[in-house]
Parts: sequence; C-alpha cells; structure tokens
Amino acid sequence: MPLIKLSLIVFSLGLFVGCQRQQDINQRDIQQASHDQTLQDDLESDLLTEQSSGCLQATSVQRSYVDSGAVKLKQFLERCYQETSSKKWCDQVARPNPDSANIFECTYSPSQRHVLIHPSESTWSYAIGAVKLVQELEKKNIKIELIYNWWRPEPYNKNVGGAAGRHPFGTSVDVRFVGKSEQNKAHAELCAFRKQGKLRALGYYSGTGLHLGVGDQVANTWGRPCPN
Repeated sequence: MPLIKLSLIVFSLGLFVGCQRQQDINQRDIQQASHDQTLQDDLESDLLTEQSSGCLQATSVQRSYVDSGAVKLKQFLERCYQETSSKKWCDQVARPNPDSANIFECTYSPSQRHVLIHPSESTWSYAIGAVKLVQELEKKNIKIELIYNWWRPEPYNKNVGGAAGRHPFGTSVDVRFVGKSEQNKAHAELCAFRKQGKLRALGYYSGTGLHLGVGDQVANTWGRPCPN
C-alpha cells in the first residue's frame, strides 16, 4: 500500500477515535456533572454585538466533533418536524445565535456550515422539548422573536463568554421575545410549566431573553425568582 494512502487511513482513524472519545466524555458529563447550585448562565443573549478578534480557534478534533453533528442535520430536523410540526422553530434551534455569527466563523472557519447539532441523539429531546414549550407560549398569544443557543460546544462557548455548565451539554435553549412585556408574560407561564415538571431551570436575562433549561443538571432559577 502506498505510504501516502496509509498515512491518510491512519489520520482518519485518529480523528474518528478522537470524536468518539469526545462524545463519550460529553455523555458522561451530562449524566454525572455536579454543578454549583449558584451557577447561572452567561450573558451572551444580551449582547448586541460581539468582537471576533483574539478568539480561540477550534482544534481539528473539535471541528470534527461539530462536523459529526452537522451531518445529522436532516435527521434532527425530520424528527423535530415530526414531533412538533414546526419548521420555523426547528430550523432556528438547529443553528447558533445569529448575533454571534462572526464568533462562530472565527472559532471554526468562514466555510463552516452555520449549524450546531449535538452529535449525541440523546440530547435532541431537550431541544425539541424547548420547541414544544415555545409552542405552548404561542398558544397563549405570547410573541416570540427567535430561538437560539441550543448546543454551544467548546471553544465556541468560551469565545461568546458562555458559562461552562449548561449549553455545552445541549440541555437547554434560549428564547428571545419581541419586548419586555412579552418576556415577563412568558416568564410567568414558564414558572407554572416548571412546577409541572416541563423544565428544570429558568433564567431571566436583562434584555428580552429567557433560558429554558429543559434538561439542565441544576434545577434552579436566576435573574427573577418564580413565585412560591
């Protein structure tokens, strides 16, 4: 076998093993992570502009791990469409925060597809669960601007100033509302949903966004408490 061909095979095998190891570690973290009970989420949802200068670039293994999820985009969307009948929200949850497009490009490359699908299908239910919650809010005439920030792997999460314990595990989604009054109405409804066990964590941002921690390890609230 030619030396070049053999080298390519060895390199591809190394990338596959690296991605598989990263996926195994991520799943273990989701199941066993013990986060600080005071841990809140980041402030990325409140940022209007972000600077890409000096951002940490992803390694080849990290890029490969992102790619291993991106190839499942169609599979994820088909499942999300089937379970929610909402193309709009499913399409939005499958891609990163549009306000952070420059950070995403800096972290990976200008040619990187602007989608983030967690490679582990066990996490997909959290994103789909968030879409279902958004649909319930819509039925109550609450006006929603967009869904964003489902899975934020490292180092992209670090580059946008993200906290370490939520979005990197693919367990939560952020939702932005068309105004403060809509955010407040949604917060009240989500507090009720939380009592019903439909989500574990609920974060209130200073802008017009809320954090929906459908599967967050820490079942807390921040920014604004829920009524007892």
